[in-house]
Amino acid sequence: MQIRTRLTVQFSLLVSGILLITFFAIYFFSYYNVREDFYDRLRSKAKSQAELLLKVQVPLINSEVLKALDETNRDLIYDENIFIFDEKNRLIYSNTASQSKALHVSNYWLDEIRKAGQIRYNDGDYKVVGLYYKYPFNRAVVMLGAKDLYGQANLSNLSTLLTVLFFIVTIIVALVGWIFSKRALRPISKVMNAVEGILPQKLDTRLDVPNQKDEIGRLTTTFNKLLDRIETAFQMQKIFVANVSHELKNPLTKMRSQLEVSMLKERNAAEYQLTIRSVLEDIHELAQLSNTLLELAKVSEDQRDLLTETIRVDDLLLDCRLSLAEANPTYNILLKFDELPEDDTWLELPGNTTLLKTAFLNLMDNACKFSDDNTVNVSLQSSRSQLILGFSDYGKGIPKEDQGLVFQPFYRSVNTANIKGYGIGLSLVERIVKLHNGNVSINSNQPKGTTFRVTFMRL
Repeated sequence: MQIRTRLTVQFSLLVSGILLITFFAIYFFSYYNVREDFYDRLRSKAKSQAELLLKVQVPLINSEVLKALDETNRDLIYDENIFIFDEKNRLIYSNTASQSKALHVSNYWLDEIRKAGQIRYNDGDYKVVGLYYKYPFNRAVVMLGAKDLYGQANLSNLSTLLTVLFFIVTIIVALVGWIFSKRALRPISKVMNAVEGILPQKLDTRLDVPNQKDEIGRLTTTFNKLLDRIETAFQMQKIFVANVSHELKNPLTKMRSQLEVSMLKERNAAEYQLTIRSVLEDIHELAQLSNTLLELAKVSEDQRDLLTETIRVDDLLLDCRLSLAEANPTYNILLKFDELPEDDTWLELPGNTTLLKTAFLNLMDNACKFSDDNTVNVSLQSSRSQLILGFSDYGKGIPKEDQGLVFQPFYRSVNTANIKGYGIGLSLVERIVKLHNGNVSINSNQPKGTTFRVTFMRL
């Protein structure tokens, strides 16, 4: 079901429900007032009839005179039946020719009236009021019953009117709701049409935001932010693919050239071995590049299920220094653990040992490569809320305009053009650190030295 249809149905049901309750209340109170008014009229007339006939000691007014007075009474009640009984349940007055004509009078009701003094009940279509009068000279039971045709007709007309009004108003509300839901959803339709028109070739297109304060404006702003992220991701993907193609093309071209040159003429075994060693070096570079790309592709911020270990950062740094020193004996790795805390748990970090080791090795290796004396200073500071590591080198430093770009894959500044590498390491480091709830910042002291500061926040 479309939102427009659902809104119309819900709005119509809500208004119809309110109308139904309102009309029901109107009918109920009208019915109550009509019934009470009719009983009051019956009670008043029964009382007046009893007083005329029973209040005096000698009946100055006989039944014939009472009937004549009753016929001239302006408060006419349709098909009224009046019965007056004495203490022995003998009928002393009736305005009808036969008792069986209308009301069914029994000794039970007469006794009930004497006990209660006043009752009322329904006898078929008749509403009946019974009163017990005690005068100094007479005691009697008065029963007056009649049909409230006028009240019933009014209630019937009211119910018909309310029913017709209910259906008319419900139809009108449904039509108005359909129109207003269309107007309310028109901005969303415009946003949908605009979004559908944005193709991968037009990712720089943005939606117009008519009013930033309402929900539609906020939705449009959210779409624009999403488009910004998508455009950035597409641009990074294009750059990534272009750089990967370029990085893969160089060693492949070099290998192909060497093999083609070797096949131009017959050569001795030493020359063939030299060519094979050169091709093997190129293959090793390709393998290293492929492994780095795979690691970069695997690490993302939503893979927190990998963080299943509790790691002592100082022990991990010592392990990294040992591994890097074995691979590169010329590197000088200095660890400064002068400010270690008394509580050893402040040196622990939830994470993944392999990933953190990869990040630390990249930072140490970069610092050694770019230092004039192949030296890196690693510092460690820890507190209850955070753990801070510093990796300092003594190289040329990173220009300010390049500091925001060094974490992009394959980016290499002019200062590193003559040093072997692919420009992937720092991008991998940043992803690993973010995965461990941390961040990487750069403090460059040009023209000498750069410090990469890694801060892990404790959860």
